[in-house]
Formats: sequence, C-alpha cells, structure tokens
Amino acid sequence: MERRELIGLIDRTIGAITQREPGRVPLATSARYTENGQRLAIGKGLWATANPASSRRALLADPVSGQAGWLGAISENGNPVVLALRLKATGDAVSEIETVVCRGHERIFNPAGMAPRAAFDAVVPPRERASRRVLLDAANAYFDGIEQSRGDIIPCADDCARVENGVQTTLNPELGGKQAYPLWGMPVAAQIDTGYYAYIEAIRDRRYPVIDEEHGLIMGVVAFDHPATMRSVHVKGKGEVVLPAFTQRPTTALIAELFQVRGGKIAGIEAVLDFFPYGMATGWQ
Repeated sequence: MERRELIGLIDRTIGAITQREPGRVPLATSARYTENGQRLAIGKGLWATANPASSRRALLADPVSGQAGWLGAISENGNPVVLALRLKATGDAVSEIETVVCRGHERIFNPAGMAPRAAFDAVVPPRERASRRVLLDAANAYFDGIEQSRGDIIPCADDCARVENGVQTTLNPELGGKQAYPLWGMPVAAQIDTGYYAYIEAIRDRRYPVIDEEHGLIMGVVAFDHPATMRSVHVKGKGEVVLPAFTQRPTTALIAELFQVRGGKIAGIEAVLDFFPYGMATGWQ
C-alpha cells in the first residue's frame, strides 16, 4: 500500500474512533485491536468513549511494512488523553490496530503539549535519508543506553528534546522546580549517563513496526520493567538520589516511542506511555 493510502487509513481510523463509528474503517475479517496491551473487540474501549476532537503531534507511514503511526491528543468523555496509534494494512483492509493511551499521570501528563511538531513533517532529501538499518540501530542504541546507564553509546544530538506525554523531559530545567540536581535540564545522553535510570530492570519486547525513511522517523513499542527494588540510585556527580514515589511500586511502562534521526543522530524523541501491572504482556509478542 502506498504512503498516501496509509495516511488516509490513519486519518479514517482516528476519525472513526473519535466519532465512535468503527464502520468508517475498512476492517479485515480477522482485524485485531489492543488498547494498552489488552485485546479488545473493535467498538470497545476508546471506540465507545472518545469525543470528536483531536490534535496530531506526529504522523508516519511505512509502505514497506504496510503500517502507519499517529501520536497526539484526543478527548474521552470530555477529558483530554494522550494517544499513540499504530495500524497495519493487509490488502485494502486494516488488519491490526494498536493503541497506547495515557489518561493521566502524576508527573508526566500534558495533552496540550501534543501540538503539531513541524520538524516531524519535514521530508528528508533523498540523498540525506538514513537507511532502515541506521534508523533501527539508533532506536535500539537509545534503549540499550538506558538499560546500561551509558549515554555514550547513544547517537543523540546535544539539542535533542525528548517529550513524554506532552511534557519535555530533557533540556527543560524548569521541570524540576527547585530540585537540587538539574536532571531534567540535561541533554538526553548526559541524563542517561548519570545512572538515574538504574531502577529500570529491562526494556523488553522491542518492536519497530513503522519505519518512515522519507521523514527519518521510526516508531517503537516497548515495555520498561520497574521491579521497585530500589529506594535510591547513585547519580554521577551527586551521590545517592531518592527515587520518586511512582518508582516504589512494581510496574511495567508500556511505551510507544518515536525517534527522529538526522545525519545518523537522534534529533527528536516523542513518547506516549503509562504504567501497568509489573510484567504485563504487550499484546503483540
């Protein structure tokens, strides 16, 4: 399926969800839908609660895999939620729809921050496009770096901003308020290199279903396991830092993460995530 057709399917699917009209999407007989890792019948979950309002942050399409992705904000029963959606086309029909939905979080939740990001819409000149392998390696290196607390293995630009659920969590010194240790003001690689994320046990079930070479984008869906066995972590240059309350209960974060790659380096990161029971399945293993 061509790029424009995949984008058309994404638009129709978002419209169908927010209008609560599944029949607007050409569904395969065996079409499968998951919401936060749980398999649901199409028409249930968001399909029954969404409102006709949405704001797109990023859109990508992959004619090679026949898949497309969308990140943004929608409304559910009058309340804003942050959404990542992936679909797969088989022939002319949609055979897979996967969503990661965040309906609120104590620290990382700002649907208004999911306004369009022009850089993601920019077409990369053909001679400057990264190969699928380069895009894949960059995304994997990011997750490897978090697991190993090694920012040095991540090919990341110093001015790369990471936005999670609409909140900028790097290069944003104001995020921590009067926090003594300026973690959130750091660049991505330097932040990871501090060792702060040692409380993350593993980043598993990595999948990269949508690779958009035309725009230098790759979308991954992964699970971050947090066993809650640490009360503090040793941070370079600071010493022991007490971890926030949300790390003190065993959880798994299901994350849809989008990487923009320019010149072989990660230039932008967008993530939609929420926290679920520890060890959860992602629904697509």
